[in-house]
Amino acid sequence: MDACQLRTKKVLKNETYIYLRADYSLQKIELSEIQWIEGLDDYLKIQLKDKKPVVVRMTMKAILEKLPSSEFVRIHRSYIVPFEKIQHVRNKTVFLEQKEFPIGNSYEEEFMKLFSGSSRSL
Repeated sequence: MDACQLRTKKVLKNETYIYLRADYSLQKIELSEIQWIEGLDDYLKIQLKDKKPVVVRMTMKAILEKLPSSEFVRIHRSYIVPFEKIQHVRNKTVFLEQKEFPIGNSYEEEFMKLFSGSSRSL
C-alpha cells in the first residue's frame, strides 16, 4: 500500500456518509441510517432508517470497500449489517431490531472472531 492509498483510507475512516449512484444520480447516504444491505444479483438494496430503500448497481465486494470495515460486517453471501445495530446473536442468526439474518457458513468463523473480539457492548 503506497502513501496515497494510506492517506485516502485514513480520510475515508472519518467519513460519516458515502456517495452512491442510484436512479441516474449521485446520492449521499449517511452511514448511521443504513439498517442492512441485501445483495440481489448485480444490485444491492440498501435499507435505510425511516426512508425508502436505495437500489444501486454494485457488487457486495465493491460496497464493502467503500464502507468502514470497523462498522460493517458481511455475515452472509447476501447480507451486510452494521455492527452497532446487532442486538444479539443466537446459533447462526443475527438479530437487528425486528429482523433476523442468517450467518452463512463461509462467513461464520470471521464474523464470530470479530464479534467476540469486539469491545462494543451489545
